[in-house]
Amino acid sequence: MSDFGSTPPPPPPPPPSAGGGGPLPSRQLGDILSTAFDVYKANAAKLIVIVAIVVVPLALIGSLVQNVVFEEKFTIEGQTIDRNFFAGIVAATITGVLAFVMAFVLQAAVVRAGAQAVIGDPVDAEASYRYGFKRLGSVILIALLAGLIIFVGFLLLVIPGIIFAVFLSVAIPALVIENRRGTDALSRSWNLVKGSFWHVLGTFIVAAIITGLIGGLIGAIGGRNFFLSWVFTAIGQTITTPFTALVTVVLYLDLRARQESLSAETLRAEIASGA
Repeated sequence: MSDFGSTPPPPPPPPPSAGGGGPLPSRQLGDILSTAFDVYKANAAKLIVIVAIVVVPLALIGSLVQNVVFEEKFTIEGQTIDRNFFAGIVAATITGVLAFVMAFVLQAAVVRAGAQAVIGDPVDAEASYRYGFKRLGSVILIALLAGLIIFVGFLLLVIPGIIFAVFLSVAIPALVIENRRGTDALSRSWNLVKGSFWHVLGTFIVAAIITGLIGGLIGAIGGRNFFLSWVFTAIGQTITTPFTALVTVVLYLDLRARQESLSAETLRAEIASGA
């Protein structure tokens, strides 16, 4: 029995940056990175599972293509076997298409899961992948359109390509969260970034440096050994991919918070309506 007049324990703190039901805060670069890290830490197991389902086999495919398919000869149990180069090209094409499709499924799934995590909702891996497959065509279309625009920009002496990449950087979150399709998602990203170009560019540069260093250090552990290279490359990508996605999501929400006073309840309703 508790003592008379004792003070009840305080309620647990809200999830990182959940924002309750009120407006989500605008954030500076350091706040975006720390929020992404806090949300990652609170949901690491589920986010890593979502990524590992795709990244582990894709890393294996990449290692096979790099270390086996394009080798004229390779050794199995001490026996040297010649490989038909044409067969290698066919195998590489098939696995490349598979990797291409699954990478986009993963992108949509991780962004959706990241948005749920940021507002403090439970992350559902199965629902995230269902969503990824449901929106696969739209994700591929947006990625191809953005890629074409960025490629043309790089042909124009590089700088325009960087500018286009920054302005189109939150098109996928606009699709996943607001259900905007095709050019509508691209224009939505452009309008959100407009006025915050250097803020967005700086955030992505710092995030890329962090993930590049971590992923590179982990991947280098495997050296030139095929199996170890696959294992540690997969580990590095599995660890860094959720953080990159979370930075993108938090940045997208920050841009909307600056322009629209976005609330967690509005965001939650948008995610639910697109499920």
